[in-house]
Amino acid sequence: MDNKTAKDQLDTVIKKARVHFYKPIQIAEILYRDRVEKDIDLDNLETYRTPSRKWRDIISLRFIGRISTSSARYQDDLFNANATPPAILSQLEKINRDSGGALVSSNTPFGTSISFEVKENKL
Repeated sequence: MDNKTAKDQLDTVIKKARVHFYKPIQIAEILYRDRVEKDIDLDNLETYRTPSRKWRDIISLRFIGRISTSSARYQDDLFNANATPPAILSQLEKINRDSGGALVSSNTPFGTSISFEVKENKL
């Protein structure tokens, strides 16, 4: 998996996000949890599939005052091959570590945010 492919997949999920951005928020929460708590394995979807919905909902409540009411099946589309499967999430985490923060997923007073910064053309 290369960095461009991983970034393109994330960009696709963000572009397809509906009004409330539940899926991008969930990605940010997964990456944040992996980096800070170190209690999930990005290669093992079952360590974060269901818990990440709860993490996302906590932040969504802070941002917009509501949570996703979509079916679990629709919510799990986030992890399909054309979105952000475990291999993509693992690569996004690698980009973040190897580039000194090209992918920023950080805790803010309002919750977790996710964005790309181009640092020395590393993406």
